[in-house]
Amino acid sequence: MFDEETTITLVKPVVIGKGDSAITYSELKLREPNAGEIEKATRADTSVGAAITLISLIAAIPRGAVEKLCKRDLVAANNFLEAFTDAGQPEVEAGQS
Repeated sequence: MFDEETTITLVKPVVIGKGDSAITYSELKLREPNAGEIEKATRADTSVGAAITLISLIAAIPRGAVEKLCKRDLVAANNFLEAFTDAGQPEVEAGQS
């Protein structure tokens, strides 16, 4: 079993904008994606693009902020979300539900 929601504290917070209007993102609040979010993410041309789109949709932060994530933060978020795919979920043995 795995958590359906998580909050990832960013190794390197992301700042969008400048001066008084700057917004700092220091964490990502993630949950299981829904079908519509997955469908939107799969329109991307690359797997990284799909991950960026999916993280942006689920964390409800601008895509530009997700594009600035360091690799460690991108991988942590993507690993959490990949756990919900068929390949990431543990197999259920016969007789279990």
